[in-house]
Order: sequence, then structure tokens, then C-alpha cells
Amino acid sequence: MKEDKMPTIISVDELAEKTAKKLEEKMKPAEKPISLNEAPAETNYKEKVASMIRDVNCNWRWSGEGEKGDTGKKYFEAIGAVDAGSAVPEIWAQDVFRCCPYPASAFWDAPYVKWHEDIHGKPGDTVHVITVGKAVCGTAGCEEPDATAATVGACAITLEEYQCSHYICRNDLEDVVEDTITELNENLMSCLDTCIDNAFIANIWGSGSTLNKGTAYFSANTIAEAIGSMRNGTCEPVVLIIHPVVEATLMQDSQFVNAATFGDRSVITGGHIIQYLGLDIVVVPKGSLHPGVGTYSSLMLSRYAIHAAKKRDPIIEQQYLVQTQRKYIYASVRFGKTIVCSDGVWWILSAK
Repeated sequence: MKEDKMPTIISVDELAEKTAKKLEEKMKPAEKPISLNEAPAETNYKEKVASMIRDVNCNWRWSGEGEKGDTGKKYFEAIGAVDAGSAVPEIWAQDVFRCCPYPASAFWDAPYVKWHEDIHGKPGDTVHVITVGKAVCGTAGCEEPDATAATVGACAITLEEYQCSHYICRNDLEDVVEDTITELNENLMSCLDTCIDNAFIANIWGSGSTLNKGTAYFSANTIAEAIGSMRNGTCEPVVLIIHPVVEATLMQDSQFVNAATFGDRSVITGGHIIQYLGLDIVVVPKGSLHPGVGTYSSLMLSRYAIHAAKKRDPIIEQQYLVQTQRKYIYASVRFGKTIVCSDGVWWILSAK
């Protein structure tokens, strides 16, 4: 006979207590926040990405990754041409370069020019130089000698001012490299040297004597002929001022380069003409020594044939104007010059 099972008796109080405990646990706050974590997960994505790309291009390598056993070879991703300019810096050098400045003046403080300091820093605008002419020979015997009046004259040196200047805007002064201003000032002094040479050559041009060689090139023989011509007037030449084109012609003259013909080998030192037949040869790139097409002028002078007077040495002055926001820089000099002895001035004209 099958026994009947006794029905499970559930305690209502026990069931209510278990249910309350479950609800209480569900309603408790979490020990850790359950919000999304924004910090990047430490995931090694390289392996998966690399394997995906290798399936397309078997030669691809990750940046800095070489083949097995290859630790020296590095691979890098290419930067697009459009983006390269943003990544590559441009550097400005601190040194400022002044290209081919004018050489020093051939006349300022030159030993073959007689410089007068009488008016330097003193009142007046003209210097008068007294000149004395040559005496004349005569016969005497028992007769009274023929006498002539002494020739006494004067040459006037009139002072003139020459200047070079420029201005710089204030905002440029604040932005430019520091040495830029220094080189600009040096450039003004070089400009004054040009002005001084221009003034002297313009003053001497057309005076004295001329040796015209026509279409012939300048040569060592030309120098010898000019020296003889000046000495014929009892003046001793000391300097020859020539154009660079004439210098180039002389450098190709074997007689000039090999000065043994005239007993003096001190012609060329370091590529620059120094002395020839007792003459100092000075090269100046003056357009005034090239007066016409196919003609070059060279100037031969005796000692103190040219006189000059200084009123003011070369100076640089600055002034800032608030109205224009500009800084003006002036380089100036004041002097005068004149020919005292025409026999000591010879112009030599040649094709080049």
C-alpha cells in the first residue's frame, strides 16, 4: 500500500524573513561605481591591426619594427607632402652678411693727397693755398741780369658736405636681428667712401694732361710712357688709379706680371696689385673711370698735386621722430679739394 507524502509545511514568517533579506541586499549601494570608465583600456591593439594590414601588404612594418633578428633597421610612416611644411622648422642665422662692400676710399687720408687741418673745427668755409711758380734761368756776365717778377698765386678749396642716409620703422627695429642695424650703419660709411671718390674724380676730371691711347689696350708700356711724360714736366708720379677692367688687362700682360724686365719683381702679392715701377697702383670700381663705351680713364698723380681740407670727419648721427615712428640715420662728411699742380695730373685713355 502506497504511503501518502506529507505536504511541505512552509512557515509564513520564515518566508517573509528570506524575502525581506533579498530585497535588502538588492537595495544596498554598490561597493564599486558601476558607471562607464573613461580611462583607456590597456589593450595591445598593435598585433591585431598589424595582422590585418599584413594580409593586404606583406611588406608593411610597424614604426620602429624590424624583421626578426633585425634590430638596426627602422621603418617609419611617411608624412604627407601637404603636412611636411608644418613639421619642418626654418632657421634664421644670427650673422648678417653685407655682400661685397665698397673698398676704402682711394683719396681720403691718402699719403699722396695734401690734407689741410687748418679749418678743422674752426670758422670759415674756404681754405686758400698759396702757390709759388718756377724761377727762370738767365745769363749775367758783366751786365745786369734780366729779372722777372716772382709768380705767386693761390688756389681756393671750397668746402662741401656729402651725406648718406636711411630710415628704419620702429616696428622693424623691434623685430629685426640685432646685427642688421650694425651692418646698415657700416653700409652708410661705405657709401661715404663712394661719395668721397666720386667727388675727387669729378673735381680732377678734365684737368692736367692726357695720354690718349685710342683703341689700344692698357699695358705695362702704357705705364712707362705715362711716367716719362709726367717726369718731362719735372713731376714725379707716385700713384696710378685704375678701373678693375684695366686691372684685368694688366694681369694678362706678361711684361707686367713678370716685372724682371724693369728690375722690380714686387708686382703682385696675393692676387692684388701693390707696386710697379715705383708706383702704388690703386683699383677702384668707379663708373666715372669709364666715361664712354670702349673707353677707360686711368689717373696718374704726383705727390701733393691734389690738396684737400677737412672741416668735419665722417660721423654717424641718429634721430627718432615720434610723428612718423621712424628712426633716421645720417652719415656725413664735410671737406673740399682742388688741383694745385696741374703738371702732376695725367689722364690715360685706353680701350680697356
